Amino acid sequence: MRSRQISLLALGCVAALNAQAQSDLRAASAPKTTQAAELDRAEIDRAEIDTIRVIGTRRPLSALPGSASVLDTDALREGQRQVNLSEALQRVPGFTALDRQNYAQDLQIQSRGYGARSTFGIRGIRLIVDGIPASAADGQGQAAAFPLSSLDRIEVLRGPLALLYGNAAGGAIVGSSQLDAASGIEADAWFGTNASHRAAVRVDARTDARTDARTDARDVAQDWRLRASASVFATDGARAHSAARREQFNTVAEWAPREGDTLRIVVNALRQPQAQDPLGIDRATYRRDPHATDPVAAQFDTRKTVADEQLGLRWRRERANGEWWVGGYGGQRKIVQFLAVPIVAQRAASSAGGVIDLQRESRGFDFGRRWQATRGSVAIGLDTNALREQRRGYENFSGSDPATATLGVRGRLRRDERNRVDAIDAFAVGDIAFAPEWTALVGLRRSWLRFDSNDLYLANGDDSGGRRDTGDAWSLGVVRAVAQGELYANVGRGFETPTLTESAYRPDGGAGFNRQLRNARNDAFEIGGRWRSDDGAHRVELALYRIDGRDEIVPALSRGGRASFANAGATRRIGVEFGLSGPLSERWRYALTASWIDARFVEDYAFRVATGTQVAVREVEAGARIPGIPRADVFAELAWRSRDERWSSAFELRALGEIAVDDRNTDNAAGHARFAWRGQWSPRANAPWSVYARLDHLSDRAQIGSVIVNEANGRYFEPAPGREFTLGVRWRFEP
Repeated sequence: MRSRQISLLALGCVAALNAQAQSDLRAASAPKTTQAAELDRAEIDRAEIDTIRVIGTRRPLSALPGSASVLDTDALREGQRQVNLSEALQRVPGFTALDRQNYAQDLQIQSRGYGARSTFGIRGIRLIVDGIPASAADGQGQAAAFPLSSLDRIEVLRGPLALLYGNAAGGAIVGSSQLDAASGIEADAWFGTNASHRAAVRVDARTDARTDARTDARDVAQDWRLRASASVFATDGARAHSAARREQFNTVAEWAPREGDTLRIVVNALRQPQAQDPLGIDRATYRRDPHATDPVAAQFDTRKTVADEQLGLRWRRERANGEWWVGGYGGQRKIVQFLAVPIVAQRAASSAGGVIDLQRESRGFDFGRRWQATRGSVAIGLDTNALREQRRGYENFSGSDPATATLGVRGRLRRDERNRVDAIDAFAVGDIAFAPEWTALVGLRRSWLRFDSNDLYLANGDDSGGRRDTGDAWSLGVVRAVAQGELYANVGRGFETPTLTESAYRPDGGAGFNRQLRNARNDAFEIGGRWRSDDGAHRVELALYRIDGRDEIVPALSRGGRASFANAGATRRIGVEFGLSGPLSERWRYALTASWIDARFVEDYAFRVATGTQVAVREVEAGARIPGIPRADVFAELAWRSRDERWSSAFELRALGEIAVDDRNTDNAAGHARFAWRGQWSPRANAPWSVYARLDHLSDRAQIGSVIVNEANGRYFEPAPGREFTLGVRWRFEP
């Protein structure tokens, strides 16, 4: 019934837009003055630069009723290591990216607090790279999938706009390669503190279609573009037992047989043959040694290996009255991870062991159609995603005597499951300029999800089970053009299903799939504005929001290799985001982004957990802060470039407020500030090569970089690295 309503809404919008288009086209065809034509060209240029892709189609930023940001090539690469997505995301208001310096657990990325609870990988945020989802069907994603050397821009959506992406879309990060660079080769290499080093190479190739003047026919065989990149990164780590190595390969090819038709092929591969896990440390250890590693990390040799491959194809046909697209992707991910689970806990009858052996296969298909009229457009589409998972658990030791057992090796099988998730999403998105200076955007999405788990290892109880879920997400917003900018307001509703990992075990210790775990739901409201100077150089953005949540998914207990989750009561997030950037003079530029959030549980809640052979009740009082979310997040930059453009230099500031470590707020990580400097030199303007350097954390003071929320052993704290130095060289050759 709901999908029928979506279809009727979409068809109604199409009819209204087509009826309106006739009169609008007649008005548009009337002669214009020279001044009006110049203004139109200026608006077109601005729209081409400031566009955001929302559900398959690009829209001008000025027409979006919500918070959105674009990170361009300079933000991704200039003076950056290009290792972690956190390097660039710190510039986006409302997004907090904590670099844990732990490549076995990935980054901690959150959007207005969503994703803060994740102990590994990315939760609550949709990730898309060149049209291929980097988030699985159950909502779990990996930031390491972003090939920073290949991407040209990253678009970031937050608030009700992001809800249009459906399940677990507290924010959306969309990376894309534009393939408009001239043919050539670019190489980049750097080395730095902790024996860290990285080397990367990128090849761009293109041929443009030619037109035969006699027949007016195009030489279609010559119209193609290609980008291939490869990189290798390695480090000994900022702490003991934190060495890592990562190898990445990415290819994007695009073929255009005729004007408006394109076929894009994407191949991604990631290898992480080594990633040691230094674990978190407790408060007493941090006071004794702020850069310590818990001894059990070395005893159990905690580590992780990753192999990830993806292939995607997308066909797009664009015409004056709209476009249609169809695409598909497939990929697999293999993970082996050794945990620090005590032998006595692994020997418990219910234990899943201390080694995770996980193989995931994902595939998906999507298609859509957009109709375009003079004053608006409407798009409808269907997405399907499937996840197949084989999960095994083994003991992280061998031997029968704990005193003489060999730790850090794969032992007996303790878990064997076959899991699957199937998701189907139908959506409709429309926008219309319903009055002079006014534009509205509305989006609806209906999701059907199926979770199944088949437990093949029954010695520790039958944990088989499944769940059928449906979810609705919608967003409605209006934007009004004002002098040099826009004002907007929007509302929306979203949902987040538990992942397979979160549904695997019950918090009371009983056997079976955790069917009591419900979807989290949230209602979001936002008002804000964007302003630009006449020349577009200075920009200001401001947003205020409130998010009311229900059934927030929170960690309940992690014991014996089993992590269980529960639903909390109602939550509330109230926040302010601010951004400012532009030139101070011909040679000086500035940028400032700031976010403040008050995120709390607004009603008491309790859940039952197993503690050994007993079952206890945990209570969280209303007013407690939601853990893992810093109160404030500030980034500032002051950059200088010489008149001849041979030299450049910049100072950066990153400041974070305090972070609660658990639901009951028993401890917190103190707020801190970090200063960095970067510089670059080239022999002349537009020279083919340049040298760059970075100094991070100039003060070298001990700080906590991130926290592990509700860590069962009290090892909440992950220390931030000390002062780090980087020196690199970049070279480009264009034939």
